[in-house]
Amino acid sequence: MKAIIYETNSGSTQKYAQILADKLGVKAYSLKEARKAVPRGEECAFLGWVFANKIQGLPKAQKLWKLDCIAAVGMNTPGEKYMQILKDTNKPEEPLFYLRGALDFSKLKWLQRKLLEAIRSDLEKQNKPGTEEMVEILRDGCDFVCEDNLAEMLAFLMMKK
Repeated sequence: MKAIIYETNSGSTQKYAQILADKLGVKAYSLKEARKAVPRGEECAFLGWVFANKIQGLPKAQKLWKLDCIAAVGMNTPGEKYMQILKDTNKPEEPLFYLRGALDFSKLKWLQRKLLEAIRSDLEKQNKPGTEEMVEILRDGCDFVCEDNLAEMLAFLMMKK
């Protein structure tokens, strides 16, 4: 594998990409940097942040490189139900992993903050069971980024070496 390529919004995906790169002994590149540094068709892993269940940057990365696997980085609780939503939305041909990221409002654009505030307000009004954690995250932020979350993806990539 040549590199870890990522598309990040507020830094969580970049953190995961750098941890993976360090463990695998390859470089991590943002999607923009990789377009210049990583030749077309090279084997790479791709990590992208999730917005509206879409993995940002994935279609571009799939066109440019041979992806060994993909990681979606988001705030939702991991599980089979959410993985199926990600698969149905993004239709990856490559193995897909989910990594829980972080939400730091200070790193978001004004419009993104306002959108998340509106979603939180709507969830609070609905008061549906099972939404309490997401309301808390959208109110206070969160940081779930840790090396342990990469164990499954790292093991997969180590087998491919």
